[in-house]
Amino acid sequence: MLTGGAQILVTAGSMSGAVPGMWDGTMVHMVWQAGAGRAYAIRAVGLVLLALALLRNRLPWLGCIGAVIAATSFAWTGHAWSLHPNALPMLLLSVHLLGGAFWLGALVPLSVVARHSELPRIAAVAFRFGSSAIYVVAALIAAGVGLLTKMLGSVSDLWASGYGRYVLLKLTLVAALLCLAALNKLGLTPRLLAGDVRAVRSLRRSIQVELLLGALILTVTAAFTTISGAPALD
Repeated sequence: MLTGGAQILVTAGSMSGAVPGMWDGTMVHMVWQAGAGRAYAIRAVGLVLLALALLRNRLPWLGCIGAVIAATSFAWTGHAWSLHPNALPMLLLSVHLLGGAFWLGALVPLSVVARHSELPRIAAVAFRFGSSAIYVVAALIAAGVGLLTKMLGSVSDLWASGYGRYVLLKLTLVAALLCLAALNKLGLTPRLLAGDVRAVRSLRRSIQVELLLGALILTVTAAFTTISGAPALD
């Protein structure tokens, strides 16, 4: 929530061209009205619900609702929101965001399990994650492709525009992540289920690489959605 508020202030300063612009009420109001305020308010509601669920420790359904609201809040501003009509792009982006949140968010607890649990539990958790991830990744890719067709004017925009070149870089990183995930499911998970202790170390290294790739994907996404406009909006 603090970083969301800081983003609004930094954006106001950037629009004014000077640091004091961060505290200019008029500039801040413009940023808020432009859509950042709407997304920030929705995200704050989701995070508060999630925090309440964690504090009470008895309301997992409330935590799920809060997590969904917070993750999809990014669809309420930016390129998807600017497309007309915007209902379908926002829905596609929301599905894409939820898929990414599930996949990347699951890697940290999976890493914890891989470091502090016995082999049978590690194997069971890895198998369960892999089985769920198939459907999540399929939805993530389908939504991403659908959203991309809305954002690009034509296929040539992938290499003819700055936005498209950022997308190609992201797709390359996603492809690497998918290959690694496939190796984990088809190679490491069967070894874990068979009781191969050496596979645990390989799983830990694989998760570290997946987290690195995930961080790079998020960085590239943040870059091209901030500094580059979608060709469909030109």
